[in-house]
Amino acid sequence: MTYRSPALKMDAAQEKEIKDLKAKLKAAEAKITELTSKAGLPWNAHVIGEQVIEDSRFPLFRKVQSSVSKSYLDYVDSKKKDVKEPSVEQLFSKYDADRSGQLDIGEFRKMVNEMNLLGVKLDFGAMAGDAAKSAETLVSDTAKSADDFAKSISGSVNNLAKAVTGSKVPVTLVGGLGSGYKEILAGAGLGSKDIPVEPLVLAIERQATLTMQLGGFMQLIVKLDQGNMKTVRESWEAHGRPSSLRALLEAEVAEGVIEPTRLKEGSAALSLLWSMRAKRFWTTVADGFADQESSETSTDFGIRAYENELEPYHAFIFKNTFRTGLRALPSRKEMLGKMALMPSASMGLDTCWEGWEASAEAGEDLTPDERMAACLVELRECSDATKRVTNIVQAVLDDLELRDDRKL
Repeated sequence: MTYRSPALKMDAAQEKEIKDLKAKLKAAEAKITELTSKAGLPWNAHVIGEQVIEDSRFPLFRKVQSSVSKSYLDYVDSKKKDVKEPSVEQLFSKYDADRSGQLDIGEFRKMVNEMNLLGVKLDFGAMAGDAAKSAETLVSDTAKSADDFAKSISGSVNNLAKAVTGSKVPVTLVGGLGSGYKEILAGAGLGSKDIPVEPLVLAIERQATLTMQLGGFMQLIVKLDQGNMKTVRESWEAHGRPSSLRALLEAEVAEGVIEPTRLKEGSAALSLLWSMRAKRFWTTVADGFADQESSETSTDFGIRAYENELEPYHAFIFKNTFRTGLRALPSRKEMLGKMALMPSASMGLDTCWEGWEASAEAGEDLTPDERMAACLVELRECSDATKRVTNIVQAVLDDLELRDDRKL
């Protein structure tokens, strides 16, 4: 059963206050993530009580968050049978801050942390078991039949269990798209200010290959990325395959890549500069598709991304080409459907993603709802990992004063 609080009528001032509080919450979560990373935990980990949960699989609990949340609150009540405490419904209402009728991951985290402070230790095993046991009582609200619902809940609880044990295989197309950047971050170490060249090239090539499946609007970006990575790889080979990006760019600087008003054509520096602009454009677009609460259209956030990241460097022809393409962006629902696809042999992934078959196998039993839940999580992870790698590359370019502001 999902507990829903009565609808409240709010005036404009109250709505603004809620909006401001949500913004502060997002900023606080970003700070928590930053501090967690500095503490030596995985980049996508959260500390809940004394346990570390990685976002990559944990938010699949959204499929069963109502039953899990209820089971946990029942579990809390069962531990305090002799103590007069608020009812499960009252507790749920307390933590359902946005009155959505469900506990999102931020609300769930707050509930767990506060319960731990009260001396109630979270037992995910007990929660998962309780959630499975509660399946029959939830059938009338969430499934057509007890059998279908029990099967759905069992699969979701298994995914929740996998989350706790740390499964890290992406299960959607967009998960694969971001996986190369996550691999770079895992290998580079916390606080790294440099990255190896070949994994960066492979990550961008993987992204380009998978992005081809998303539709015509991204084709120009894909072609530019493919051409830029070809140039980077050729420069890397010509300079003896230096291990780090900084070493490659320093070698180009020593050769005179910085010309009076521009960077030399055919250089890794110029190609990376343009590729990082494209990555910033992509992450803004990805964030737009991932934001389920926004009423902004895909065309609106697409053009906003273009104006901020690419348009300053485009002349008339490119401006018209990009703006025309962005006006034809698919809807959020349609694009998320494509991003949630399984990787397949027809996508030509063998040369840029060795693990695509394991990813396809890991996700083949997901229901459509589970796949969409995973897609939204992996889309945000993809954006975050891409931003972090882009920031490292851009910092190296800036440090070596490698810039070129001319228009194409």
